[in-house]
Amino acid sequence: MECDLQNKSEELVTLNPYGKVPVLVDGDTVIYESAVINEYLDEKFPEVPLMPNDLAQRAQVRIWIDFCNTRLQAAAGNIRHDHEVEKNRKRLAEHLATLDEQMAGKDFIVDDYSLADITYVPFFTRKDHYKVSIGDEFPNVKRWRERLLERPKVKSTP
Repeated sequence: MECDLQNKSEELVTLNPYGKVPVLVDGDTVIYESAVINEYLDEKFPEVPLMPNDLAQRAQVRIWIDFCNTRLQAAAGNIRHDHEVEKNRKRLAEHLATLDEQMAGKDFIVDDYSLADITYVPFFTRKDHYKVSIGDEFPNVKRWRERLLERPKVKSTP
């Protein structure tokens, strides 16, 4: 369903008490929050695994998903909404530096392509919306971003 987040429909608020998207309806099951939806889909369709089998690696994937959602997205969202902009620009730069260090010499954030990488795609595709640039000061993130955005499934998503 299409949704105007400035004028949230009753249907959206009924499905998700946070009034946020995305929301997945699968039969009688309603799931919201991107990370939860992604894990649900990974478990429902195991033929294309997006979580490592190794428990320690799975934990690392979850750590980097949390980093994106609670640090990177939070700082960028505050910049977008003109909330403590300079403070959040500094935080965002620190978070990108941490991410750049993590990505040094790697193709993906935790060994193979996983839900951790997928979690960053919306941030990277909306970086202009967030008033964020990722330049040469973060070469590893820039390289990773370009590689993720060139993936066929990402390129084919409007």
